[in-house]
Amino acid sequence: MKQHISFLALAGILGTGFANTVAANTLTFAGTINQVAGGTSFDTWKFIIQSAGTFTVDLAAYEATQSSTSSAGYVSHDINGDGELTWLDPDTHFYQDDGHLDAIDALVRCDDTQNNCAVYQNGLDASSSPVVVNSHLQSESALDGTVHFRRDPWFDTTFAAAGNYLFLVADYRLTPAEAEGGYNGFGGSPDSFSAPSGFVEPILDHADYKVTLSSDTLNFSISGNTITVTAVPVPAAFWLFGSALVSMGAIGRRKPVAV
Repeated sequence: MKQHISFLALAGILGTGFANTVAANTLTFAGTINQVAGGTSFDTWKFIIQSAGTFTVDLAAYEATQSSTSSAGYVSHDINGDGELTWLDPDTHFYQDDGHLDAIDALVRCDDTQNNCAVYQNGLDASSSPVVVNSHLQSESALDGTVHFRRDPWFDTTFAAAGNYLFLVADYRLTPAEAEGGYNGFGGSPDSFSAPSGFVEPILDHADYKVTLSSDTLNFSISGNTITVTAVPVPAAFWLFGSALVSMGAIGRRKPVAV
């Protein structure tokens, strides 16, 4: 009985130490989309996924709660604190990264929360795509910190295996052909930013955004436009406690010496 109690006590210490060590890892990065001749630009971030797993993508960009200044509850908010309000209706995409951006490499798209999310590309679906997206359902209160609770994507993305991917952030709506062409509006009608109706003298030559990645089981690091995703390492204390448990088990099984 004493041995059993000791085992439970040590297991409790092990569980507590492990839970305290493995905390959610978070990375926030930001960018700017610009108005260009014939449309708008888009940003490409390289994702080096070294371990399969799931993380949350939370994008904030449209710096107002509503699309019209006369709408009930209209509030504007400077997300990045730069002293200006911009109006990006963001569109996000994941691509396979084979060294260059081709339409055939498009995997999945996530636009507004619970709207055009997820849209799989090139004949893929949730069962065949190496990247699967599941959208969160935002409420009017924008609990995730987003200002416009409907326009800004907020979703979980699951990578089935390690690999290299591209994450695209654009204004609504970027097609795979436009992404391959290099800007939003390529081969079609020019894209442009749209401020809330009734807003006086809006900034329409660029729009800012920020993205927050978070996970309980993955770590994030960033260098330039490259984000590396790795598994959270098991703390050294875990192995020390594990060794102690094994030793205790061995001691418990030791037969008494006859005298």
